[in-house]
Amino acid sequence: MINKITSYPRSILYLSTCFIMTLHCASAFAKPVLHQKKNKHFDHIIDHRDNSDEEVSDLNNPQGNPDSDPTQQLLLGGVNKYLDQYGIQLGLSWLSETAGIINGGKRKGADYAHQVAFSVDMDWEKIIGWKGFSTHMMILNLAGRNASTDYIGDTQIQAQEIQGGGYGRFFHMNYVYGLQKLWDDRVEIRFGRDSVGNNFALSPFACQFMLIATCGQPRSIQSQQGFTPWPGTNWGAKILYRPTKNTYVQVGAYESSPWGKGKGGPAGFNWGVGAATGAFVPVEFGYDSNFGKKHLNGYLRIGAGLDTSRFDTWSAKATGSGKKDNRAQYWIMMGQMIHRNDAVKDHGLYVIANWGHDSPTTANFKDLYNIGILDRGFWHARPYDQFGLMMTYYTVPRGLSRAQQYQINNGMVSGGNGIYSGLLNGAPGIQSNSMLFEANYGISVYRGIMVMPVFEFFHNVAATRNTYKDAAVLGFRTNVVF
Repeated sequence: MINKITSYPRSILYLSTCFIMTLHCASAFAKPVLHQKKNKHFDHIIDHRDNSDEEVSDLNNPQGNPDSDPTQQLLLGGVNKYLDQYGIQLGLSWLSETAGIINGGKRKGADYAHQVAFSVDMDWEKIIGWKGFSTHMMILNLAGRNASTDYIGDTQIQAQEIQGGGYGRFFHMNYVYGLQKLWDDRVEIRFGRDSVGNNFALSPFACQFMLIATCGQPRSIQSQQGFTPWPGTNWGAKILYRPTKNTYVQVGAYESSPWGKGKGGPAGFNWGVGAATGAFVPVEFGYDSNFGKKHLNGYLRIGAGLDTSRFDTWSAKATGSGKKDNRAQYWIMMGQMIHRNDAVKDHGLYVIANWGHDSPTTANFKDLYNIGILDRGFWHARPYDQFGLMMTYYTVPRGLSRAQQYQINNGMVSGGNGIYSGLLNGAPGIQSNSMLFEANYGISVYRGIMVMPVFEFFHNVAATRNTYKDAAVLGFRTNVVF
């Protein structure tokens, strides 16, 4: 049975909802002359848009100040403009996430984590005339501590998504893959050292939130070895076919190996397959929407994956029976703009919803649900600011809960008063379900720079009911695209 939300988190949700409405009302009445002027220009752009592929429309390339766009490059724009004629593009970014626990959890405190990413993309059609072929490489520096482990006490969900991979590495080779496009880009073949999460169940909005519940896929499908998320990589390939401009179907095959033994090792250069236990085979259907005269864009992803590896079931891990099972995963993800705010292609109010399911006999999640909103361009005076709100609810398998109860009943763990050490899944107590909440506001500081204050709330920390108090977290995220 789902726990009732206590009065404290309910108050938080109410206050956050009021905050959202206040922001929208403030933006609606701020500078009415500016609103009228921009809306008139926007309607003109929409009404006179040429939808042909050959024309570059004002909707996709609005007039504006590029120094206000945080997605643009801060320093490398000129360099890449020059290098583009030679088929080379460089990327450099710094992402930091700080999370401080202000109430509940294990104790108060704060942790900092960061990611520095350097990428090289090469277009071999420009370099040697190999039509449709490109290569891509990324190197990471990952450092910092995990606030969920240190202060919240949650073994399931990281407050800082860049700590989700468990890596702290000065140098880590992330991905190296080749991409071949055929038949006017209707077919794509991608192969090399890659992540499943770079190709499947991928949302353009997932990592606009700091909780790993959302970034980069629903946590239930990317928490174990088969569906490899960032920053782990392994050998794999996929083929994608577009029957129409707005639809695609893709299938892949990837090495499945345990965390700590596969995934490239600490530096990412261990490319052997000795740790592989099987293959992960995902398939996905995708649809990219573009509705009406206002061009309300969005996406739909429906997919499934099967890991051919054999895993100990939860009952086997508790009793030693030796029983094993395969693992299958399913997901449905959508994001749809329901109101356009201005002429920038992705500026509008989006509704986001996700569902991810994992095999209950072997997985540490059963079902996970996200629902939220992302609003970009709602304040005309600050067109590149954005606001995000996301709620998550997830359950763990009953087999896991029963196995944990078996461990306690048979004296296989230490601890007491509802907090234990040695339980399966690294849990502090018997697990059932949890609810999470995040609200954030992205502030466009300058070209290539966005800062984001974040509020998070953990109800039933680590999916347990009698361990730690519900945790309130204040965070701060900085993203610089050099």
